[in-house]
Amino acid sequence: MNFLNLGVGEIIFIILIALIIFGPGNMVKSAREIGTFLRKVTKSPYWQEVWATQRELKELPKIMAKEAQLDETIKNLDRSTSQMRSSLTNSVADLIKEIDEPLKVKNELEVAVEIPKLPEPKETNREQDKSLL
Repeated sequence: MNFLNLGVGEIIFIILIALIIFGPGNMVKSAREIGTFLRKVTKSPYWQEVWATQRELKELPKIMAKEAQLDETIKNLDRSTSQMRSSLTNSVADLIKEIDEPLKVKNELEVAVEIPKLPEPKETNREQDKSLL
């Protein structure tokens, strides 16, 4: 729980310090005066102007983005990126086709012209020894 960016422990510490400084009798009177002062401050036009300025500063990035038409720019960039991606994909597919055609012709030629197989090597002495065991 935060109140004016103060935690519970900090608020208790402030109350204890006020109790020590003002004493139990004057503390109620002092708290009433502090409350009256804070009410006057928050109702003053200067305070209202400070809060209005703070709200404007928080909204400033949204206003700037809207004025700069960033949403439309992002959509246009997405469209152009997708178009570039599709054209690149088509180009790569065409390139793959061009590369595959000579390989297919080579495979067809190899099938058409049978390459004679070499005879298998004869068994070596070690393999003969193993077969005897």
